[in-house]
Amino acid sequence: MTWQKDKPQTAAGAPGALRETSRARLAALADAEVLILGGGVNGVATLRELALNGVSCVLLDSGDFASGASGASSRMAHGGLRYLEGREFRLVAESARERNRLIANAGHLVKPLKITVPLEHLVSGIVGSVTRFLGLSRRSGPLSLAALEGALRLYEAYGRREHPLPAHRTLLRRERFPAGLSPRTRAVVTYYDGQITQPEGLMFEMIAEAMAQGPHVAVLNHATWHREDGQFVVGDSFGREVWRLAPKVVVNATGAAIDRVNAELGGETHYLRGVKGAHLVLDNPELHARMNGHAFYFDDGTGRMIITLPVGDNVLAGTTEVETNDPGDRHIAEDEIGYLLRAMDGLFSDIPVTSEQIVSMTTGIRPLRRSDGSVTSAARDHALEENRFAGLDAPVLSLVGGKWTTFRAFGEETADRALALLGRDRKVSTASRRYPGAAPCSADDLARETGVAPVLAERLVTRYGALARALAPLCTGAGAMPLTGASLYCRGEIVWAIRERGAQRIEDIVLRRSRLTFGQGLRDDTLADLAGILQAETGRPHADIAAEVEAVRADPRLMGMRTRSGEDAA
Repeated sequence: MTWQKDKPQTAAGAPGALRETSRARLAALADAEVLILGGGVNGVATLRELALNGVSCVLLDSGDFASGASGASSRMAHGGLRYLEGREFRLVAESARERNRLIANAGHLVKPLKITVPLEHLVSGIVGSVTRFLGLSRRSGPLSLAALEGALRLYEAYGRREHPLPAHRTLLRRERFPAGLSPRTRAVVTYYDGQITQPEGLMFEMIAEAMAQGPHVAVLNHATWHREDGQFVVGDSFGREVWRLAPKVVVNATGAAIDRVNAELGGETHYLRGVKGAHLVLDNPELHARMNGHAFYFDDGTGRMIITLPVGDNVLAGTTEVETNDPGDRHIAEDEIGYLLRAMDGLFSDIPVTSEQIVSMTTGIRPLRRSDGSVTSAARDHALEENRFAGLDAPVLSLVGGKWTTFRAFGEETADRALALLGRDRKVSTASRRYPGAAPCSADDLARETGVAPVLAERLVTRYGALARALAPLCTGAGAMPLTGASLYCRGEIVWAIRERGAQRIEDIVLRRSRLTFGQGLRDDTLADLAGILQAETGRPHADIAAEVEAVRADPRLMGMRTRSGEDAA
């Protein structure tokens, strides 16, 4: 069965809504082979692998897709240069390979990114780097040119096998340095990694590709579940239906909640060390212009490195590392904000960075593998743990650790183990498989084929790649009208986010289906417009949506730390 054959109508009369399709399929998936708990990038990658190989599977998330660490990333596909100092060679090799594959197979959303590293030391600090490399010290220290040159040679060797990126360059003459760097800067090195322009968008492409394999696949966000009589009783926070599932394999991909979810499954595990990281989204045109499309990777003055990169017209800066035991901790402390602002304010001596420039912030908890020592030195590699819990017939595979760049490899590893447990063989590999939006699609062709205005067609192709063809019919006529206070988004995009990407709440739209919290920041009149569209599409009570709007307005993560200028979000 194809995606087209089982598309129901939504209450608003729109065919093919993601959630309605999944709800219709769940009734026939009582004996689904695999149940995936958690809709972050690793869970979604596992779903894609299994669906493409004909395995019946259901993915559930108690919140929204990408609502944890997957939606609060640095927006980079990187090989993990700094992990070499911790001797995580396997992780760096895998990350460099997967980064290159992403640039090759998802080129509409993953681009090469030039990274500039200003250095104050040519040789000083190399002893500290060597002792950290040998495991004799965990103390941070300054990065030297000698240490970085050596690391980059190994780093680039790992990434040379498939779709290699350009080699690094070193500048020693100050007149060639970017203006405004500290007078103590002795050298500047540039190298390449990757930037994911729309990370959540790539996840939704994987969900859509999995769903397109047929009725043996279903996904549901805002789901509820509990165990009863050896089965999983599944509900929908926005509906009354209940489904019972008896999977043969359970995949726990709940990120920072893995140990807690394993307890709900009947077991006791202590796999995780939760480390919370915050990023600031800045509106600072002078800083953005000075960066000239480059990311900057620089010492904060204490030996700890900061990464900052342009995202659209904004600058993203991060990250912090704060240990937490609460999987739901979304608080960004004042000292985290202050730390990042001080670091950014010191990058260019002539460009001030202040709290008034913060238009939004993100925070997520990295589900690192439990270890001793500082959070900075904690291992970043992933591990697949397998358990049998009392009262549960299905084995449980827990996805511990991992990073955005390696999601495909981690999903592949998990799917291979699930296939082995099911006695199935792999038929389809995703190693060189192109993502759906990477198919050829030009703005000129889109405008000519669909009647979408050329300027809008350009924006749609930039955001969605070839998927813009499916979206374009909603972006004509009234659907082409811009959102109030956010003229770079049209109303049709929001309708599509609700119907085809499962958005049910205001936060779902502004954080994970758009970049409305970027640009000049989120405005009250934009929220009012979104509320009207969401109510019309879902039929949800007006009072509930109004309460969500108020919650967003009160959240500095989403509204930033400055008074709105009245200009549009981007």
